[in-house]
Amino acid sequence: MEKQEPFWKFQLVPDIFVDYYEVASQSPGWKVATQPNLGLIDQLYGESDALTQWQEQDKKAWERFAAYVNRLNARSPKHVSYKVLYLTRHGHGVHNEYKSKVGKEAWDDYWARLEGDGSVYWVDAWLTATGMQQARDLGQFWTDVAPAQKIPLPETVYTSPLARCLHTTKLMFSRAFAKQGRRLAPLVKEGLRERLTDHTCDKRSSVSWINRYYPSFLIEDGFSEEDQLWSPFLSETTEEHVVRKQGVLENIFERDPNPIIALTIHAHAIGAILRACGAEKEFHVQEGSTIALLVRGERPPLRRHEAMYY
Repeated sequence: MEKQEPFWKFQLVPDIFVDYYEVASQSPGWKVATQPNLGLIDQLYGESDALTQWQEQDKKAWERFAAYVNRLNARSPKHVSYKVLYLTRHGHGVHNEYKSKVGKEAWDDYWARLEGDGSVYWVDAWLTATGMQQARDLGQFWTDVAPAQKIPLPETVYTSPLARCLHTTKLMFSRAFAKQGRRLAPLVKEGLRERLTDHTCDKRSSVSWINRYYPSFLIEDGFSEEDQLWSPFLSETTEEHVVRKQGVLENIFERDPNPIIALTIHAHAIGAILRACGAEKEFHVQEGSTIALLVRGERPPLRRHEAMYY
């Protein structure tokens, strides 16, 4: 079968946020933790006129950046869009803890394929106490630190359907949204789940379970009641995973007009999104941490006969 080319082309806009690869190289385990000011480089944006720069000198870095993103979108053709992505890796999970206990080799070769060890259970792995505290710390950031730094709350929140991401999302954003009088109603997207392998920690719970414990969360159309994607006999290649994340980004850029987007996802999922956006260097994000990106999306301009049916 001929390989289908992506409909959208995504690119990371450089020199906006810190070099996460460099940060990772100086961090334990090559893992990036949440950076001060979410990693935004404090600067004036040269494409604005002298009057605008003078007016923005006394503003917070995120105020200037948000205004810059709005200008980019206002001045771009309809087939080009810029979005700020907050990518959060879920808090520390039961599977992460057990992997550390038995070692990566034993985990990958044996334990990850089981449902548990008789006392610890990791199918659709939940957060540990440490993971819950990490998510609460992010909640404190969004409730107290972000408003002081004028970092905008996401206008849309998306999450993987796996339990550790659902719980992280709730703990991270509930108080901040309530403080602004907003209802937290994240959209649960099947495509945001971790790279599909035979590890049972990545098998999701039923839709009924999600609705029972996260009733305010919205379930994307097309979800099956039980997990139809996970299999103990099949694993997704890295390239297949990148293609899946490319599809999620295309769906978001096509359908969501908001420029400030949050995604609660997984370690390899963040890597796949970075690769879909053209990143050449890899790094990992610490459990319970958030990185921010500015992504430019461009789709081919619609031809006249296509535009009639769009």
